[in-house]
This record gives sequence, C-alpha cells and structure tokens, in this order.
Amino acid sequence: MNIVTSGDSGFFHCLKELAQSVRQFYGKAVIIYDIGLTDEQKKQLDAIIIPLNVTEKVNHKGISLLSSTGIPSIRATHKPFCVKHYFENYSEPMILVDADCLFRTRVEESGFDVGVTCYKSKNKNIDFYNGIINSGVIFFNSPANRLVELWARECEKELTTDQKALSDVLSRTIDWSVYNKIQDFDGLKIKIFDAKIYNDFHLTKKGKILHFINTKHDKDIYEKLINGLKQKKDIRKMFRWIKRGKKKWFERIFDFFNEAK
Repeated sequence: MNIVTSGDSGFFHCLKELAQSVRQFYGKAVIIYDIGLTDEQKKQLDAIIIPLNVTEKVNHKGISLLSSTGIPSIRATHKPFCVKHYFENYSEPMILVDADCLFRTRVEESGFDVGVTCYKSKNKNIDFYNGIINSGVIFFNSPANRLVELWARECEKELTTDQKALSDVLSRTIDWSVYNKIQDFDGLKIKIFDAKIYNDFHLTKKGKILHFINTKHDKDIYEKLINGLKQKKDIRKMFRWIKRGKKKWFERIFDFFNEAK
C-alpha cells in the first residue's frame, strides 16, 4: 500500500505533516506529484517526488464557477493523470489523498477496485454542484484504466473540477445512497465509504483520515490545529473558536495585562 498526493509551494506546510503521518503509520515515504514545489521545499520533504506535466487543456490550477452563489471551485483536474502515471510505474494498491489530509491511523481496505467517500446527510436539499463525492480521499486497489480514462476526459471540460468529473462519470451506474456495499461500474467493483471516517473534514475524533479543507489549511490556522492535535485537544472545537475569533477566559486575561503594560 502506498499513499499518493500532489501539491505545490502553497501546500508545503500541509505536505510536511502528511509525510510525517505516512511515515508513522506506513513506515515509508509518501509519493508526491510535484505541481509547483520549490527546490528547497523538495529537499525538506520525506517523500518520493515525481514531476507531473499535464496539458494546458486540463487547466488544473484554474477555477470553475459552478455554484449559483458565485463561489469558485478549484479545478485540481490533474488527479487522474497522477493515477495513470502511478500505475504505469507501481503495482501496489494506493490511496490518493489531497495535500491537506492527515492520517491518524493506518488505513488499508480491500475487496473492491475503487473506493470513494461521501458525506451522509439527512438534508435532502443539498446542491451537489461540485459533485456528490469528496475527492480528497480515493482508494485504488487496481489501475481501473477505463474509469481513469473517462475521468481524465471529463477533466478536460471547461466547467468542471476533478471532484465533479469523477462524480459525473460514476453517477452513470452508482447509487449514492448505498454505503459499504460493492457496486458495479463497467466491470469494476466500486465501494462508497463514509467521509466522516475516511475523509473527515469536520475534524472529529472518529476520523481515520482528517481533511483540513478550505480555511482549515490556511497556514496560521493549520499550524494551530496541528499543535492542538498533538496535544490531544478537540480540534473541531478549536476551529470553531478560531473561526469566530473567540478567546478562552485565560487568553482574555493575558491580553488585558499585556495591554496594561
């Protein structure tokens, strides 16, 4: 089992922590597809670093305006090309994760070809404009060549992201309400995992793989959350305080005396 990711200089602080967690739980280096790291950053990472070249048509660093609110979505459409290159050079199963993910334990699942994560919600009115899956964690126990080829083609479209593209392709046959059961896509065994466990962007104590999405991966916030995690604090609660700009009582007292000096 290998852990594979990609990243540029803006995610260097996240990649360092991800690499440490992979070393801790898998005893090996993470594989990073380089889409913009500096030479100095690459020297500092405990990783196998592979340069990735994709065509301009993919526009992987661009944005797509998919939401009716006008909020842009990062394309990240290089991912299927990482998978393709990986299986051209490696035979072991792998987990493809975003740079801002972090392992809290060793994760290794079997009995299927490709596993994706979805967030179970009772709200039936959610607009999955960016795709129903969360592509921050994807399991590949086989090369899944046909699926990856279709995914790559879909990623060339102007109004899409890696996440929406893979959701759209799989939606041809997959019932997204069925969790933890094998489903068929063009002869491949597909399994849907609960994001609360395997792609935990709420940062709960149940998550096996944490995902520091959105502002959670901003360098100053991320470093506070990582320090809190190492101190065994409730980082979900921590983030709420950080987001709201609130301080604990002893922090307010400390600030008061500093201002009084």
